[in-house]
Amino acid sequence: MNDEMFDDAALMPCITYKCTLDFVVTTISSNCLELIGIRPENILGKRTLWQERLLSEDRDRLVSRLNQLSWNEVGSVAHKIADDRGLQVSVAHSFRKVGTGHEVRIHGCLVPLISGEFCAATLNESVVAQFIHKIGNHFQLINFLIGSLKRTGTSIDEIESLQATVDRAVEFTRALSHYCQSPVFTPAGDLGEILHTAIESMAASFDEKKVALRNRIEKRLNGAMINGDTYLLKLAIAALLENALDATKSGNRVVVSGRLAERSEDRSIARIAIVDNGCGMEKNMLAKAADPFVTSKRDRDGLGLSTAVRIVEIHGGRLTISSAAGKGTKVEVVLPVTFTAGTV
Repeated sequence: MNDEMFDDAALMPCITYKCTLDFVVTTISSNCLELIGIRPENILGKRTLWQERLLSEDRDRLVSRLNQLSWNEVGSVAHKIADDRGLQVSVAHSFRKVGTGHEVRIHGCLVPLISGEFCAATLNESVVAQFIHKIGNHFQLINFLIGSLKRTGTSIDEIESLQATVDRAVEFTRALSHYCQSPVFTPAGDLGEILHTAIESMAASFDEKKVALRNRIEKRLNGAMINGDTYLLKLAIAALLENALDATKSGNRVVVSGRLAERSEDRSIARIAIVDNGCGMEKNMLAKAADPFVTSKRDRDGLGLSTAVRIVEIHGGRLTISSAAGKGTKVEVVLPVTFTAGTV
């Protein structure tokens, strides 16, 4: 693509770019801000388009596909990219290697995908298969205990164990139901109220474990409105708090902060962070922490964090996790919000 054609591409409903083989962006069309919310100057001369703007698994897929390409062969991958506000935008991405010798470059094209205002990820077959396996384990134990009761008579320990197993199976089924649930969108819910309610719902559990729960939600979030399902959003925040509680011990603390950022006209971004100083995660665990059924706790089923990620993304937001073993974990949620008349 010559420079004249590249300039003309700015008039098309797609973003075109050029970068070096080590992913430094050298040219990008001026419609980048309009179509995917990224100012060209924020990525020109940097590697951020391929690195900081992508989730690690998407970046790995892109690099792997690029490495498989022969010269001038076109590769295509669908993925999400973070805009300047930190929200995720779904794009179709095609690219190819051009040139020879030291002049090899990557030429690419990004097309934003629009599939309705909200789009939940499709539940794949592997998730369903794992659910059947997990719930089957619970009911196998129930059958074993019932058989034992029939053969030897009842005992308090066996009855209590049977009850605990039944309760666990019901809890797990409810967790998957939350994960699969489609949202019921209302015109607007008060994000400040959603956060405070979720924090209050977990307060007793924190007190019981003697873990300090610090609420540092800015008052400005009261009156910041979000379109969506308030029940599911409360569920997501509570799940994140429960994960933080599981990762801490008596004497540790969990800090919940929230603030408004980058206000433009009547819209803005809310940034919510849940930070603990608990056990943290090793790198290999962190890489798959948001996958369904992944957990380091034997008595957990690994759906809390994955459910929170799903709910946040359904509401047009983004959830990121950073952690270090022995030092703690930080989960940050970015959500789009609007304002009521009294919001400052």
